[in-house]
Amino acid sequence: MNGTPTPTTVVKCLDAPDLPANQPNEPIQVQVNQQCSPGISQYQAGLSQIDNTLLYGDAGAMSRANNLMKGTLAYENIPLMAWGGVDPWPDPGMPEPSDWSSLDQRVMHAVNLGLTPVITLAEAPWWMKGQLQGDGSTRVMTAKDEWDPKITYGTRILDNKMDAWVHLVQRTAERYMAPPYNVRIFQVWNELKGYFDPKLDNYDFTISPGRPDGPNASHGYTYMYNRVYAALMQVAQSKQIDQTMIKVGGPYVFMDTWSSTQQSDPSNVIKKFGVFDQRPFDVIQYWLQHKTGAGFITIDGSIENRDTHKLLADPFTGSEIYGEIVKWIRGLNPTFYPGSTTLPIWLAEWFTSPYIDNFNDVYDNAVKSYAMVKFIAAGGSVALSWGGSGDGSSDQGYWSPTNYAGGGVAHPWYDTVKALSTDFGVGKVLYAVSVSDAHQVAALATDQKIIIINKTDKTLALTVNGTATTLTPYQVLVMDSTHQ
Repeated sequence: MNGTPTPTTVVKCLDAPDLPANQPNEPIQVQVNQQCSPGISQYQAGLSQIDNTLLYGDAGAMSRANNLMKGTLAYENIPLMAWGGVDPWPDPGMPEPSDWSSLDQRVMHAVNLGLTPVITLAEAPWWMKGQLQGDGSTRVMTAKDEWDPKITYGTRILDNKMDAWVHLVQRTAERYMAPPYNVRIFQVWNELKGYFDPKLDNYDFTISPGRPDGPNASHGYTYMYNRVYAALMQVAQSKQIDQTMIKVGGPYVFMDTWSSTQQSDPSNVIKKFGVFDQRPFDVIQYWLQHKTGAGFITIDGSIENRDTHKLLADPFTGSEIYGEIVKWIRGLNPTFYPGSTTLPIWLAEWFTSPYIDNFNDVYDNAVKSYAMVKFIAAGGSVALSWGGSGDGSSDQGYWSPTNYAGGGVAHPWYDTVKALSTDFGVGKVLYAVSVSDAHQVAALATDQKIIIINKTDKTLALTVNGTATTLTPYQVLVMDSTHQ
């Protein structure tokens, strides 16, 4: 029968059965499996503003990059301050925040391009923060520390400044929930920066308020999150905004992996790309149990192992980490971990690229595409790129840098993101694909399109749903999906 099968004929499955291995010199067989569906895609793409290269750079390059964002990226994430943004409340002697100019401009960048703006409520003014020391004392920040990344990114809100922080959140929400910004989505903090207790060798993630009788950095992340959540909902109510439209995400923890179990706090989740650290799992589980509410779960990660800063496996295997995280979260019992099976899962950041000594744009595109195919099939939702032009190393991002004439030109990865957003994005029914050699080829399909990834540096002959085709080294091919 032609056409999309009725829902009763489709079995929920993440992967289709492999086809029999092809004989040497025979084409690799690729077949859409109409009876095997990972589900309905939740995928949308976006980026975070991590500097001002979309606002201050070469005019032509910025124009090209901005045009690339339109219609392809759904979200633009802007931190409250830092990463190119100024401190809105630098003077503790002032009763209110005094400088919204930077955040105004950055949020309006998203609005003007038709993207959905997201505000990450991180960092915070210097006078609100301190760093927990190994002996239990707190190093209080000074004004000169504010823009020193070695200091500021190791600090959290002081226990006795929590009310001031919540007041800043309130004022931020009052300003940016209103027109013309209309912000409805917020992430709370960034990678639990400052919430690591060196004495415990673990994160402070509880609902403890700490010691608010003085300048101590000892409260738990979930306590701060719940205070922020309550403030955001209160502002929405005061502005007569439907509270269900306000989406707040946490815990924004980095999902570390190790190269072996002979490391600190290994979990029992062991994959070819490494051993997951147990501590981020504990953060997620505790937060799910004790959050006041949430609109989504947000995390980040990398394909590198924490102890070696290298890849234990090849980049494609390493790129399976994001899909595996989604599957782990979805596998939690929602009775004990409310929201584990229903809340959308966001990648606030994700870092994936080939080996730097064997890098090219096409290889980079293949590795990133494979990461997202696995993320999408597992049920992942939004993936935010850390900036638009990469991190300055082997991770090149969507386009070339915009700080020089001739920049802002799309990399191959951008073209794949456009296809993923259009053809495999939110609302599309996904179908698994059977492949006779999954070591060399990966694929995902809808009833209209199929994306096929060559995971090798060789030219491959394929037969896709009975049609012969060829993949060049590391090619990512999107073609019509013809059902038999």
